[in-house]
Amino acid sequence: MSLLCVKNLSVGYETKAGLIKAVDNISFDLEKGRPLGFVGESGCGKTTIGMTLMGLLPDNAVLLGGSMEFAGKDLALLSEAQWRAVRGSEVAMIFQAAMNALNPVYRVDDQVKEAIVTHNPDICDSDLNKRVQELFDLVEIPQERIHDYPHEYSGGMKQRVIIAMALACSPDLIVADEPTTALDVIVQDQILKGLKEIQSKFNTGLIFISHDIAVVASVCEDICVMYGGQIVEKGRCKEVFSKPRHPYTKTLLGAYLSLDNEESIVIPEMGEMPDLTMKSGCCRFSVNCTVCSTACRTDRPQWIDISPTHQALCCDEGFIKDKP
Repeated sequence: MSLLCVKNLSVGYETKAGLIKAVDNISFDLEKGRPLGFVGESGCGKTTIGMTLMGLLPDNAVLLGGSMEFAGKDLALLSEAQWRAVRGSEVAMIFQAAMNALNPVYRVDDQVKEAIVTHNPDICDSDLNKRVQELFDLVEIPQERIHDYPHEYSGGMKQRVIIAMALACSPDLIVADEPTTALDVIVQDQILKGLKEIQSKFNTGLIFISHDIAVVASVCEDICVMYGGQIVEKGRCKEVFSKPRHPYTKTLLGAYLSLDNEESIVIPEMGEMPDLTMKSGCCRFSVNCTVCSTACRTDRPQWIDISPTHQALCCDEGFIKDKP
């Protein structure tokens, strides 16, 4: 059953250079209880998607079109007052850089309590304290540490508090934006395993945003590969990783270090960034694609079905289907 259905979503930013189309006509579905990963290089639009789903876009952002159907409502049409009722209770976010996401002058348990009281103002103190204790147990923070200040926590513990805050009101959807940034690999592994267990236990929908394709593979069952504000390939992780079809996905996987990799693939000239102000509907990866044809620079790419659960966005159907 679909929990979230995003159709033809486009988001831009007003800048001195003109309108930057950071998210360009993307569509995807998130099934209830399944984790969906978004992967791509910095600036490809991943975080913009997360902030749009939370109604937290900056003042210079413009919602250019599309819909975001969630729990019987279109999130794109919500007023700020309606967003305040939804944000945190139905849709929550795990922000990157936990060091900056916590208020340094408030104790950590008070910050979690604030998230709960915002949506449950009539909750009694005993129930509130019990809920906070349950949340800290869930993310494996010792009870004797719940009254500490953020500076008394390690980076991994701070990230666990952010996860607890996101879970405070039992939302149906969690957006995790680079939740393991700046953590060492051991703590990162612990956080990812804990997040996956919690998501599975509560059957929560999860959108997991990362630039690290290996991290996405360890957490998610489905994946969307992004480049230049567009989703260029999507499907089950096993399909996309075993048989990548879009040239950018192949480049991304080829650049990942592995003992099995005998060759590395590098984007020509270190990768020329696409012009996000361009009004043309041509393929944005055409400036870097090694198999680019004339049509790629003039025509709008189309979705090509590789299997019922695997698609790629390209102008050359023959290349996508005939070149595994």
